[in-house]
Amino acid sequence: MIKVAVTGNIGSGKTEFIKFISGLGFSCISSDSIIAKLYKDSRTRKIILEKLKLNDHNYKQEIIKMLQNEEFNRKLKRTIYPLLYSKKKLIAQKHQSHQPVFYEIPLLYEENLFNNFNVTVFVNSDTTKRKQRVLNRGVSEEYFKLMNNKQIKENIKKNKSTFTVNNNGSILNLRLNIIKLLNKI
Repeated sequence: MIKVAVTGNIGSGKTEFIKFISGLGFSCISSDSIIAKLYKDSRTRKIILEKLKLNDHNYKQEIIKMLQNEEFNRKLKRTIYPLLYSKKKLIAQKHQSHQPVFYEIPLLYEENLFNNFNVTVFVNSDTTKRKQRVLNRGVSEEYFKLMNNKQIKENIKKNKSTFTVNNNGSILNLRLNIIKLLNKI
């Protein structure tokens, strides 16, 4: 199975990339989507929040507030990552016969996961565009800055990746760049 990791910094267009290629019929596994489903499931959310010592009420805001605390970050990762990896493994088994399989991995380089993939694709977008996209989602500027500062700089990710897809234009532009990329993989 050819495993393609799609990564990029906050607001770069990873989700749009995955949505588009999924619509083309490629198999895709999204870390963000899996995590969202974990929190939507009330039993799983309860287990996660108990381990993090957080209440169900306003838990998203509490997590965002606590992200600046490195000890909390480690605890969050120790809680979420095992659940995320087990779900990914289950989903990946369903896609074993598909070629290639695309994985959306926001923290591919930050978590040293790049060796698990045959190909890495970096979705590149300038900081101003990324910030505007995130703000348009209703997220605060402080959250953008926090998450952006936690991620490895774009030029380093670009140099480490097999391919780079630029996303500083329209969605149509991104889609054309993805089609060009697919011809190379």
